[in-house]
Amino acid sequence: MTIAWLARRWYYTPKSRRAYSVRQVSPGDRRVLAEFMMEIDAAGRDTAEYADLATMLFDHVIVNTVGAAAFAALENTADGDRVIGVCAYAPSGPDGADFAIAVANSHREEQVGRTLMSTLLRHAKRAGVRRLTGEMLWSNRPMQMLGTAMGFSLQSLLRDRNRRLLVLDIK
Repeated sequence: MTIAWLARRWYYTPKSRRAYSVRQVSPGDRRVLAEFMMEIDAAGRDTAEYADLATMLFDHVIVNTVGAAAFAALENTADGDRVIGVCAYAPSGPDGADFAIAVANSHREEQVGRTLMSTLLRHAKRAGVRRLTGEMLWSNRPMQMLGTAMGFSLQSLLRDRNRRLLVLDIK
């Protein structure tokens, strides 16, 4: 059995100066991703966003759906790699894709989300995705700020006043 080497980029968190890496998710990451998703679920995060991300990760990325991709931010610990953030996108139409992102509470203000979104946008652009869309709670101010800073427009959802849609047309 051969093990594929996955390229990593290393970053440092600005406040605590902890090192973390970002790499593309592979089918072998199922266990560490499941642990991360259980941690997010236990933290009481928005269940709709949690479900969207879990679906993208386990139903599209892990099973290698064409056009789906995910990236994980990993912190190296004595027990091995620990996921501190993950983002994913999956095709939703001929030229578009839906995306979702989550960052561990311990790394919320460390720009891990910005690094993951930048990586996701670079990959989507290279893959030919023309439009990225993602839902979020209207009260998620950090995600609103990140999305608008990265060029996303914020739109209301008619079916749910408590949610907003982030939309980015990639050029």
